[in-house]
Amino acid sequence: ELRETTDYNAHIKIDTKKPIKGEIMHHLDLVDGSKMPLISLGTALMDPRSIPYQIGAAIEMGYRSIDTGFIYGNEKEIGEAIKAKIDDGTVRREELYIISKLWSTFHRPDLVETACRNSLRNMGLDYFDLYLIHNPMSFKEGPDPIPKDGSEILYSQYNYLDAWSGMQKLVPMGLAKSIGLSNFNSQQVAKIMDLGGIQPVVNQVECHPYLSQQRLQNFCAEHKIKLSCFGVLGSKGTPAEYKNSTTAVIDDSIVKLVAYGLGVTPAQLLIKYQIDHGRSVVVKASSKDHLWDNLQALNFTLDQSSIDALDALDKNERTFIFKGMGDTHENYPF
Repeated sequence: ELRETTDYNAHIKIDTKKPIKGEIMHHLDLVDGSKMPLISLGTALMDPRSIPYQIGAAIEMGYRSIDTGFIYGNEKEIGEAIKAKIDDGTVRREELYIISKLWSTFHRPDLVETACRNSLRNMGLDYFDLYLIHNPMSFKEGPDPIPKDGSEILYSQYNYLDAWSGMQKLVPMGLAKSIGLSNFNSQQVAKIMDLGGIQPVVNQVECHPYLSQQRLQNFCAEHKIKLSCFGVLGSKGTPAEYKNSTTAVIDDSIVKLVAYGLGVTPAQLLIKYQIDHGRSVVVKASSKDHLWDNLQALNFTLDQSSIDALDALDKNERTFIFKGMGDTHENYPF
């Protein structure tokens, strides 16, 4: 039985006879005792009109982690889609792992709780399973997410260390079960660790064969922090103004050759490559078929020669450089 959606989302169909795989979704064990699903559905730049169908299809297929963020501008729609799947009995809230992120205009310590509560309210949730500082650059407080004077971004007198002091209060308040970082370099992670108190469990960063992040992973591992990876496929669908002009790794001839030899898709190979490095991944999908295919990365193993071939592609080449979004800030991490 295929349940059709609206015409706008006709490419997304939910095969209700396929098994729900959420109960066998593998996890990363985090330092605070929590478990993070290895694959999260990314929602950045997701069209609000398609969210009910993409989120619904993903949860029915077995996705149990949804990665969100205030700056994505779609919290309300995502929250409604999650609620619909809880209400129809597909999943319970405690089976889901919902991630959100503190935006750069909320780094003043007293604004962290406000920002978290606002995002929870927008999504109709009582808590986040994981709440991250989206990036280490701090913007001037106010209603504009990217405040500018002409073409220049206005920066805050506060910094990510101030934000972390506010983040640590969210856990005892019950607003976030775990807290972490995103787009932080090793020096910035070290400064966070020097503060003491509740420590970050995750650093979510760009990872793919062109940008191995192995040194960062080794450093984070010393502090029992796990890497979660975005951009693992090379982000072909991301508008050019948000990224570098590098070729998407999913189109690399070596990636295609290795995938062909294993009988998997390039996307499945790139997802599994990160998982086999002890990381979780955040990955988007444009169709029901892609949603399902991405999940199948959990169902095969990579041989060492395949891993070595992808390791050899590393050239420390970054796709996401925050062009025009804080790249002149003193705490720009790259």
